[in-house]
Amino acid sequence: MDTRTEKAFLGKARHNLKNPVNAILGYSEMLIEDCEDEGLDRLIPDINKLNQAGNEILASIEEIFNDKALSDPDKSISSIAEEMEVALRTPLNTIIGYSELLLEESDKVDIDNFVSDISKITESGKMLEKELSSITLFDSDDIKGIRKQNLNQGNLSMVKDVLDSINPLGEDDKKPKVLGNILAVDDNKNNTDLLYKRLSKKGHSVVTANNGKDAILRLTMARDGIDVILLDIVMPEMNGYEVLKFIKNDKRFFEIPVIMISSMDDTNSIYRCIEIGADDYITKPFEKSILDARISSCIEKKHLRDKEKKLMLELAEEQKKSENLLLNILPKEIAERLKAGESDIANKHDDITIIFCDLVNFTPQAQILSPNKLVQILNRIFKTFDDLSVKYHVEKIKTIGDSYFAVAGINDEKKQSAVNVIELAQAFLDSIKIINQNTPEMNLQIRIGVHTGPIVAGVIGKNKFAFDLWGSSVNMANRLETTCPPGRIHISEHTKEILQDDYSFELKEKTEIKGIGIVNTYIIE
Repeated sequence: MDTRTEKAFLGKARHNLKNPVNAILGYSEMLIEDCEDEGLDRLIPDINKLNQAGNEILASIEEIFNDKALSDPDKSISSIAEEMEVALRTPLNTIIGYSELLLEESDKVDIDNFVSDISKITESGKMLEKELSSITLFDSDDIKGIRKQNLNQGNLSMVKDVLDSINPLGEDDKKPKVLGNILAVDDNKNNTDLLYKRLSKKGHSVVTANNGKDAILRLTMARDGIDVILLDIVMPEMNGYEVLKFIKNDKRFFEIPVIMISSMDDTNSIYRCIEIGADDYITKPFEKSILDARISSCIEKKHLRDKEKKLMLELAEEQKKSENLLLNILPKEIAERLKAGESDIANKHDDITIIFCDLVNFTPQAQILSPNKLVQILNRIFKTFDDLSVKYHVEKIKTIGDSYFAVAGINDEKKQSAVNVIELAQAFLDSIKIINQNTPEMNLQIRIGVHTGPIVAGVIGKNKFAFDLWGSSVNMANRLETTCPPGRIHISEHTKEILQDDYSFELKEKTEIKGIGIVNTYIIE
C-alpha cells in the first residue's frame, strides 16, 4: 500500500474513533451543566470522571494514531490499533463503570434527559470498542479485498473510493494558480523571511512585517494594494487580533482577505478571529501546499471582488450619466416620476412664465456657412443659454430651429418665477453681444417674448419621449417674440402686472397678436 493510501486510511480510522469520543465529551458536558442548574452537585464528580476519561482517550488517539507512526517500518494500521486498544482499557472501563453507577442513581434524579444521555455515553463507549476491533482486524496489505471487508459498515473501505476519485498532487499543482500581493506578518523574522522566499519563488509579490504597527504601516504604504494578509496572533506592541480588528473596521482595508496563522489552536482564539472577519485560520506548523491553496483561493476571491467593485463603479457612473441626460431633457420632478414607473404624466399649472428667444435673420445668414460652422455657432449660443437657464432657475423645454423655449414657475412662486425669466432674458441679451463680437461670420441679434399664464405640461412619446407645454399661453409668448423689436424683451400685460414696479416698461399699444387679437403689450426698458 502506498504512503498516501496508508495516511488516508489512518486518518479515516482516527476520525471513526473520535466520533464516539466526541459524543462522550458532549453528553457529559451537557449533563454537568444540567446538574449545576438543578443543584445536583453530588453527581458532578462522577460525571466529571466520564469527561476526563473521554479527554484521556482523545489524547491517546492523537498520540498513537498519527502519521508519524507509519514511518516505523514495523508498524501497520492493525498494529497501531492494537497499541491503542491497550491504552483505552482503563479509560473505557471508567466510562462503562461510572455510567452504570449513575444509572443506578437515576430514579433520584429529576432531569428529563438524564437516563437517555447516560445511556448514549455507555453506547458510545461500546461503539468505540467495536470500532477499534474492526481496525485491529483491518488488513492494509490486501488492497483488492478492502471493499469486501466488513469494517464498520464500509466506513474504512469508502476511503479507497475517495482516493480513486481524487488525483494526487503533482508538481504543477504546487504552483499557485493565482498570483497577487501578499503581506506576511509574524514576530519571528525567520518565519517572515521563509514566507518571503517561498511565496516570492512561486511568483507572488511579498511584503513582510514583524509586529502589528509595522503591518499597518506597510498596508497603508502598499502602492499596488494588498490582495491577502497572512497574520500571526502573538506579537509585540500590537498583537494580530488587534490588527485584524483595525483592518475590519477600516473602510480602506476591510475587504482584504486575512488568513490567521498561529500556534494558538484553542477554540476561543479561532472563534473570535473568524467572528470579526478573518477568512481562514491555520495552526502552526502548517502544510505548505494547503497554505498555498488557501492563499490562491483568497487572492482569486479578492480579484473577483475588485472586478465587481470596478464594474459597480462603472455602472454607477453610467447611471449618473443617464440621469444627467434625463435631467437635461426633463425637469427633475418629471424625471423622478418617470424613474418611479409613471407612464402618463400630465399636469395643469397656473401663472407659468414662458420665454421664447429667437435669432434675428439667422436663416438667410446661415445659407452662406458650411454645416460644421453653422452647428458650431448654434452650439456656442445655446450652450451659453443653457448655463444661464440653470443659473436663473429657469427650465429649458427645447430648441426649435434657432429658437430657445424655456419656462419658470412649475414649482416656484409666480412673482419670483417672472423675475427669474426677465433676469434670464437680460442675460441672454448681454451674452449675445459678446458672442457676436467673436463671430465675424454673422451679425447676431435676438428678440425675446415673455408671457405668464396657465399651461398643460406633460411627457409624450415612447422611444423618444419629450416634456412639452401646451395652451394659449405658449402661443402668446411665441407671438410676443415674433412681434418684438430686435435686441428687446417683449412682455404681456399679465406679466407686467406680476412684475409690478420692479422694472421700467415702455407701452406698446394695440399690438396685433395672431390668433388673439389687438392687445396692449410692453417692452422692458
